[in-house]
Amino acid sequence: MALENWSGHCWHCGEKLTSHDYSREARCPACSKATHSCRNCSFHDPGRSNECSEPIADFVSDKERANFCDYFQPGNSFSADNDQTSAENLLSAAEDLFK
Repeated sequence: MALENWSGHCWHCGEKLTSHDYSREARCPACSKATHSCRNCSFHDPGRSNECSEPIADFVSDKERANFCDYFQPGNSFSADNDQTSAENLLSAAEDLFK
């Protein structure tokens, strides 16, 4: 995917991002989270080893910080069901098991 064609959404707030928003130290214009980070990458996959579906990518410990990964490609991982809501849903489902 060519850099000039990159587009996507911020993993944290859902703000639409363009190719200019994905430089190494760029931040989301709406929430100031790093945009060139694992959480914003199409290869980010929490269910896999290293949380990455790119098998030869280097391990990155903090998935929310900007990084130098050469395999980075913008993803559209934002959903209205953010991490907090997902955690609440899991807790509610676990509590329902014991009712």
